Amino acid sequence: MVRLTQAYLALAALTALFVGLGMLTMPTAFYGSYGIDPTLSPSLASELRSPGVLLTTIGLFFGYGIISPQWRNFALWTAAVFYLGYATARTLSLALDGIPSSGLLAAGAFELALGLAAVVLLIIQRRTITA
Repeated sequence: MVRLTQAYLALAALTALFVGLGMLTMPTAFYGSYGIDPTLSPSLASELRSPGVLLTTIGLFFGYGIISPQWRNFALWTAAVFYLGYATARTLSLALDGIPSSGLLAAGAFELALGLAAVVLLIIQRRTITA
């Protein structure tokens, strides 16, 4: 179970790091792939770049959960809340704003899958402990 959780946290960490660093270091290319142009205004660029630090930091935290047994469970809970939160926000936006680009739809599906996978691991972990 530990190896599976570590593998999951590695995927969660790499995903958050890749997205976060993309937002932070090359927002025009990153968001351009979704049809969003951050060069339209400095305010838009700032607003789109700023979550990159959060995603990069949380990716590092997920990575720390791989090597630190005492933080692993908390990292798993955090990943569940983090990725399900993103999936929930995208679903709400879909309902309120309409259909986004196919890339953003795919991102939402991947976030949902990552969040649900964390929940499944937490459930399995709990059953293993109580059995």
